Amino acid sequence: MSFAAPWTVPALAAALTVPPLVLLYFLKLRRHERPISSTLLWLQAVQDLRVNAPFQKLRNNLLLILQLLIVATGVLAVWEPMHAGAGRLEQATVFIVDASASMSADEGDGRTRLDIAREEVLRLIDRLGESQRAMVIAFADRARVLAPFTDNRAELRRAVESIRPTDAPGRLAEAIALANAHASKAGEATDADQRIARTAHLLFTDGRLADAGGVSLEHGTLEVIRIGRATENVGIVNLDVRRSHEQPVRVTVLARVRNFGARSVSRDVQLLLDGRLRDVRRVEALAPAAAPEELSGTAADRPASEGSSLPVAFELDLDTGALVEVRLSGADALAADDRAFAVVTPPQALSVLVVTPGNRFLRQLMNAMPLAGRTFWTPQEYEQAPEEKLSDNGRSRFDVVVLDGHSTERLPAGNYIFLGGVPLIDGVEQTGKVEGEPFLDWDDTHPVLQHVSVPAIAAASWYKLRLPPEARTLIESPSGPVLALLRRERSQYLISAMGLFDETRTALNTTWVFHEGFVAFMYDGLRHLAGATTAGRRPSVRPGEAFTVPARPGTSSVTVRRPDGTSETVEVRGRGEVIYGRTDRVGFYAVSPALDGDETRAVNLLDEGESLVAPAAGLQIASGAVEISGTDRVTRRPLWPALLLGLCGLLLIEWLVYSRRVLV
Repeated sequence: MSFAAPWTVPALAAALTVPPLVLLYFLKLRRHERPISSTLLWLQAVQDLRVNAPFQKLRNNLLLILQLLIVATGVLAVWEPMHAGAGRLEQATVFIVDASASMSADEGDGRTRLDIAREEVLRLIDRLGESQRAMVIAFADRARVLAPFTDNRAELRRAVESIRPTDAPGRLAEAIALANAHASKAGEATDADQRIARTAHLLFTDGRLADAGGVSLEHGTLEVIRIGRATENVGIVNLDVRRSHEQPVRVTVLARVRNFGARSVSRDVQLLLDGRLRDVRRVEALAPAAAPEELSGTAADRPASEGSSLPVAFELDLDTGALVEVRLSGADALAADDRAFAVVTPPQALSVLVVTPGNRFLRQLMNAMPLAGRTFWTPQEYEQAPEEKLSDNGRSRFDVVVLDGHSTERLPAGNYIFLGGVPLIDGVEQTGKVEGEPFLDWDDTHPVLQHVSVPAIAAASWYKLRLPPEARTLIESPSGPVLALLRRERSQYLISAMGLFDETRTALNTTWVFHEGFVAFMYDGLRHLAGATTAGRRPSVRPGEAFTVPARPGTSSVTVRRPDGTSETVEVRGRGEVIYGRTDRVGFYAVSPALDGDETRAVNLLDEGESLVAPAAGLQIASGAVEISGTDRVTRRPLWPALLLGLCGLLLIEWLVYSRRVLV
């Protein structure tokens, strides 16, 4: 038993009630002398003397005992006693199970956290009464209803047993949205409000949910069943593969390794090319992330402590494409972050199409660059060119197309740089003109801007842009993005709201064309879009995200081979593309048949929030902190209502005793 109120509350209540009650029984009788004519009353006098003795007065006094019991019961009720018992299931229960990457952490007993969560849910399902109903929701980056509200225990058990682990990050919002949507179907009460209020949501998770602070439960209650105790983990949190500008055959593989545990560790970092070991680096004495007692309260976005995160670099000559894997030796709680993957493309000289009504600065710059080919068209020539000159099998014939002051919707799959124009696609629009504003922020860590001094850029005006949420802003002004990168299906668009000339094209809009930073921007932009810098590789995707691969012409379906060795058939869409979204595991996904050199995609976790496997100390949602319990799931029930009921019973008994004595 535990108590909700501090001990001072019952102590004060007892001090104010018990002494006055006992004191009343210690009061002496007042006697007056009277002459008597007989000794028959002596016996009564002797009894009065005995009553005047303090301890004799309390002897055999049933009323006093009852009154003391009443006071004691009231004092105990004020102390708010709580009883810890097995968790009670409501009339309607929603089981929400986290199947994200961190739930695959090994707890050291041969079970993962997801295994423990499934066992706990199955145990609770067995405790459901005949009139109780439940539903099952599983989530990682996306959520699914595995079983709607039902009283069929077999169906609920099958749903729980079907939950499979993923390497995707945990996102709670969609799971709570599904729970809110199904709340009106909960329970058996006739009144809808009562039915919704009686819905209990049990969330089985380790608490590492980045978006929890923005979700809100509309109906019922939410209780978190915290799963897991393991804390020690080392993971690869970043992987970058680049080809040298000067020597394209020279490849640099840069990985960052971080310790998320409470002990110092050393690891070997291995580099594999096409599955064969190529090189090994030793990482010595990675410092602990935090003290053991602090790990549960450590936020995922907290900067790495000194010495707990170190870069590991490999350099090699590679004149072909290859599948690159970086692997950590040893074993820890989470295996998904011990490997990272990249698809490296062969070195290539770029072919560029420049669409401009006339721009000697751009022409001279392109002629000075080491390109395999450069073609100059006017906007009219571009729009009127036959399709076979512009694209091949739905993809641009040029590695990059640069459009100077020209907006167009003629955009076969490919890479585009817009200077003062925009791609005419959904979500992208020029909405006005901006003049005389400063740049507020820019991302000089991005490869396109890494050699550019953004403060040195001076422009008279630029267009105000409306971009979709997935666009990445590289330079921003008070009115919105000035430079942004947008990836959509098989295309990439580097969009500059700032044109090189004014609208009449008779005067320069910026002096940036005279700076070496503009040369670096164009060169890095071309190579980045063509896959020759931030990586020399095809962009990887995160677990749960879809990737697009062009199929061979005339193909109606392809086979996707997954990292676990299984395969599945996927239909080719109308534009000759394959969109595959079941990327729930890290590794290489191979598509066959596909265009040569474009068959494989890499899926990487690279998520510090999932690699920090220490269970979170608490969970905060939009409506406040959430109650957290362990897998034993005890519920603290208040006992004061029962005590007050007992107090009323004692009062009734005391009244009956008093009434009987008065009547006698």
